[in-house]
Amino acid sequence: MSLTGYSPLGRSMNRAFDQMFNDDFFRGGVCPYWARIPHERSFDLGSALGGVQNTPEKFAVSVDVSHFKPDEIKVNLNGNELTIEGEHEEKTDQHGTIKRSFVRKFVLPEDTNLDSLRSSLSDKGHLTIEAPKKTQALTQSRAIPITRG
Repeated sequence: MSLTGYSPLGRSMNRAFDQMFNDDFFRGGVCPYWARIPHERSFDLGSALGGVQNTPEKFAVSVDVSHFKPDEIKVNLNGNELTIEGEHEEKTDQHGTIKRSFVRKFVLPEDTNLDSLRSSLSDKGHLTIEAPKKTQALTQSRAIPITRG
């Protein structure tokens, strides 16, 4: 119950504010895309910057590099640190100029077979880097029999 009594203007104003600031307002095109990310995912940058798959069978990384030419991308391995870099010089388009660059680093798990690391670039600009995990046979020493031949 209102202390000021009934007011048709006040009631219509309340309804207007309720309609304007409901969830549909924030999901629509009025707010920027980053404001529409659910709160529980607000710090989930991994999906935006690349996917990581770490299973008992393999370690894989997928990164969207569609804004870069293949010769503008570098993949390096230093010890067990994988570095993916992309950079292109300033370009002019219909909106002005743009220069893009990124560096993404991953520490590979100890059981990753670094000698089998491989990368591939899809036609849609998705870079995938993967390596199988070492099997028990590779991580444990074993005797190799000598045969006469």
